[in-house]
Amino acid sequence: MPNVADIRRRIKGVKSTGKITRAMEMVSAAKVRRAVAAATALRPYAEEAISVLRQVRLAFPENKHPLLETRETNKRIILLVSGNRGLAGTFYAQLFRTLRAHLSDISGEVSFITIGKKSDAQAKRMEKDVLASFPDILALPMAESVRPVAKMLLDEYRSGRTDRIEVAYTNFFSMMRQEPVIRTILPISSEEAESELEVSGRKPEEGKYAIEPGPDAVLETMVPRLLEAEIFHAILESNASQEAARMMAMRSATDAATEMAEGLTLAYNQLRQSKITQEIAELSAGKAALEG
Repeated sequence: MPNVADIRRRIKGVKSTGKITRAMEMVSAAKVRRAVAAATALRPYAEEAISVLRQVRLAFPENKHPLLETRETNKRIILLVSGNRGLAGTFYAQLFRTLRAHLSDISGEVSFITIGKKSDAQAKRMEKDVLASFPDILALPMAESVRPVAKMLLDEYRSGRTDRIEVAYTNFFSMMRQEPVIRTILPISSEEAESELEVSGRKPEEGKYAIEPGPDAVLETMVPRLLEAEIFHAILESNASQEAARMMAMRSATDAATEMAEGLTLAYNQLRQSKITQEIAELSAGKAALEG
């Protein structure tokens, strides 16, 4: 049975842990505000770029640009975006569970390009080939920092070493809701374009567009820029989701530490009271024995 000194030490340790998790929660709260602001600011530009490209694709269905043609998918690359640090609650578990389910539903050879140390570790744990790893991008994500990633993906696709490129990341909706997403970024799918543009009410009509100097030239310029925007967007969404999950995990840890400290304090007071009662009873018994 624990004594009073042991419980006192445990109370001190639990309160100290609670202070640490509270501080980490406050740090994550500051980071998540910045991450959400960055992701939200980029969304209109990324969505508009995707919309313009897909409108071009739908307006010129006869165009056979190699970056738009659907191939039989025997080899694919998944760009896996997660993070470098732990203590993020279910952030990693949800993303990697979605990834494993996706891999079980597809066939063919799969390789990875990873952004984040946790992504690299997960790909290796699944015994998949990692073509490249970019953990440092997450420290200070900038549009320029994703260009090597976009160039590598384009080179792999143009060379025919892969038939499809997908990106897996976690989309930020709110502090309580972050959802893993896996979607195709190359080639641009007409079916996907039609579906997305119908939802937004912006489905283009043939014959309404005049493109200079021509669809091929426009696409050669737009696709690399769009790819960079999509990768950058995925990183910002992932960062916002990760910090939100970490903040909520630290809040839960702080609440648990507070609850545990209260329970230990109650146990401490009960044990202390029982000892006092026992001492009083022993004194009373001793006094009665002397008087008898």
